[in-house]
Amino acid sequence: MSYTTGDHGSGLTRPHVAYAIDTSCGNAVQRNQLRRRLRVLSNEAAESMAPGAYLIRTQPAASSLSFQELRTLVLPTLIEAGEKGGR
Repeated sequence: MSYTTGDHGSGLTRPHVAYAIDTSCGNAVQRNQLRRRLRVLSNEAAESMAPGAYLIRTQPAASSLSFQELRTLVLPTLIEAGEKGGR
């Protein structure tokens, strides 16, 4: 997973997260399940993230991870991205 942060001086009052999930991550059902899981994790990390725009891009292997494995990998990354964005 990789992340990109947007311009934090854009007047946004909370984190706005978008997801780039390529078709190589599986069929539509698998990609939507991955997007739903990432949305839950983004909501969990939202309080630690600076206001702004974020883009989460996944690798094909992400669709084969369990929710707990995804949480272990993604949550610290989202919090780190949010902290860096606030500086």
